Amino acid sequence: MPAAAVVTSVAGKAACASPAIMAGPGGVPAAGLRSRMVRAGGWLLGSSFASQALRLASSLVLTRLLVPGDFGLVAAVQTLYFALVMFSDLGVWQSVVNRRGDLDARFLGTALSVQLARGALLAAVVLALSFVLNIAAGQGRFTAGTAYADPRMPWLMAAFAVAALLQGAESMHIATAQRGLRTAVLVRMELLSQVAGMIVTIALALATRSVWSLVAGTLVATLARTVLSHVMLPGTAVRPAWNAAAAREIVGFGKWVFLSSIVGFAAAHGEKVLLGGTLQAASFGVFAIAATLLAAATGLIGNLNGHLVFPALAESLRTGDGRAAAMYERVQRVADAVLAFGAGAAFMAADWVVRLLYDARYADAGWMLQVIALGLLAMRFQVLEQMMFARGRPAWVTGANALRAAALLVSIPAGYALAGERGAVIAVAASQFAGWPLAFAFRRATGLPTWRAEAVWPIALLAGLVAGAGADQLLGAALGR
Repeated sequence: MPAAAVVTSVAGKAACASPAIMAGPGGVPAAGLRSRMVRAGGWLLGSSFASQALRLASSLVLTRLLVPGDFGLVAAVQTLYFALVMFSDLGVWQSVVNRRGDLDARFLGTALSVQLARGALLAAVVLALSFVLNIAAGQGRFTAGTAYADPRMPWLMAAFAVAALLQGAESMHIATAQRGLRTAVLVRMELLSQVAGMIVTIALALATRSVWSLVAGTLVATLARTVLSHVMLPGTAVRPAWNAAAAREIVGFGKWVFLSSIVGFAAAHGEKVLLGGTLQAASFGVFAIAATLLAAATGLIGNLNGHLVFPALAESLRTGDGRAAAMYERVQRVADAVLAFGAGAAFMAADWVVRLLYDARYADAGWMLQVIALGLLAMRFQVLEQMMFARGRPAWVTGANALRAAALLVSIPAGYALAGERGAVIAVAASQFAGWPLAFAFRRATGLPTWRAEAVWPIALLAGLVAGAGADQLLGAALGR
């Protein structure tokens, strides 16, 4: 989570001199916002491709040095840690990005204080969870052979307390850079952090063949991101501060972000918690590989939504609802075309990615990737969720995530009981569509484009299915089944 910065009244204006921040209610001309969105989008696309290329290269090396069970174990640990991160999310950076007025030193300093306190508390909770896991495993509370039953898991979990402290110390200049759509410097910071973590992970894996190499790399990447957020990002160095009015503003906005984050985690990652305690560690590791491959797309979508769509919608709302509605409609149509085409093509041909890149131990990741890739289509309404946040209506996001979480909780055990591993994975994909009814209701309630906006994705999905089937046939003919 981005951290905060405290500045003096004069330096604060200089640190926040981006047109997006200084625009105020009058805003900047629409052409200025569009041009900044195009530039920021270009940087995000380029960085996402570079990031996924690095992640893929690392995966290809590490899957040959480590065993599937190692990936399942670390995936379970990271999922639990991410759950704690989301459960403690107070929406600090969203409060900074979405604030209608100027960013003053008192507000940013209070945000920093909240973030530091949250990091310390999160570290304590992580250590407590590692202790509980150790006791539960010793009492035989987990199914034998699963990641949770592995005696290494409590110790791996405890190591993530360091990550919590490091994340709490990040500079709030990350949030101000997101608010101002200063994407280029954020992209460089993220890529440098990822490279640092990747180098350490591969080096340790080569030397030790140990699962600890994955954790060490994650901690190094987190440390690099924190250090670089203070070194690379523009703005005056700041100190923690406290202002009651600013705290009430942050908490008032963040209480819904907090609730949305809890159910949002359950909706987006609850399947890993459930599957980690259901599947054997090796099978869960194979599923983690499939999920990592899908993250090449979902990571790009998340970056675009968080770093581009949300700040742009928030700024357009500062200049009028009509402009925001028009921008939402344009962005939604682009998202519908890309996501629906990608879902159709991946459903028909994504297994070839696994066949060509990984050895036989990971073969089942092919059909898993085909199935969960259908969830790309379900993600089309993440654009609308950014509008919910920008309008100050995060309760709607909470409701949509609650529907998805409930669907996961019910469908995964039912799917596993009916069809084993395959039924559970199908349930993962199907449950992602549970929030659609609430999305339609929000669009109707707020006067946003409704049924006319639904014309794009069915055509794009059909085109993707046809293109994917063609690619499958061509690869089958050229390389054999």
